[in-house]
Amino acid sequence: MNMFEAIFSRKSIRHFRKEKVEWEVIEDILKFTDELPKLFDEIAIEFKLISNIEKKQGFHGPFSVNAPYYICISSEKGDGYLLNAGYMMQQLCLFITSKGLGTCFVGLANPGRGLKSTMKYDYVIALAFGKTDEPLYRNSLEAKRLPESDTVVYKEDVNADIRQIITAARLAPSGMNNQPWRFVVYKNRIHIFTRKNVLLYKIMDTNNMIDIGVMMANLLVAAEELWVDISISQLESLKNKPFQNNQYVLTVTIG
Repeated sequence: MNMFEAIFSRKSIRHFRKEKVEWEVIEDILKFTDELPKLFDEIAIEFKLISNIEKKQGFHGPFSVNAPYYICISSEKGDGYLLNAGYMMQQLCLFITSKGLGTCFVGLANPGRGLKSTMKYDYVIALAFGKTDEPLYRNSLEAKRLPESDTVVYKEDVNADIRQIITAARLAPSGMNNQPWRFVVYKNRIHIFTRKNVLLYKIMDTNNMIDIGVMMANLLVAAEELWVDISISQLESLKNKPFQNNQYVLTVTIG
């Protein structure tokens, strides 16, 4: 299984065996983190692997997951740092899934002051992973996602590759399955928005930006697999334009 195939078969695992993963696999994971592309090259980040087997170093809170391993990402703060962290972490998630291990994002749980103090930059999010007795994969049709009509507006007819890229993007995991992304699609560009949540704006704005980064990883992995050339930018004409229910994030240009 490659990372593209993992997009369509991965599911979140919340129950793990307290069992070591072979060191060769751990080495592959660590090497992969060293080679990961960023959305924004200028933002410094650090991955930190945490073993929860010999000594309990778990995460706390009602949304915590008890796993044998966690990998955390900390980041310099700056424009786009949450998008960048989500983008990098989802690539890692797909890679670990392709290795036959279970994964689950740990978004709303707290790693604790002790763990945070060992991180080089500001903690953003973590991924729990390890061996599991649960079924590791599922059919993409079983994924609980909003109907495409709720999240995508096609302004023009597009080819099968673009529709496949949008499908891959929609399958991305998100905090509490919030699915904040919204797409406006043309033949040569995709405008990406995040849904506004007035009641929980401060909390959800942070999580939504991470989730959009996670979604962008699916989108870019799919584009690479399908040999579709894309570039990413932020259009000033949309950045400064007010939208009632959504906030503009990025534009993907095709070709």
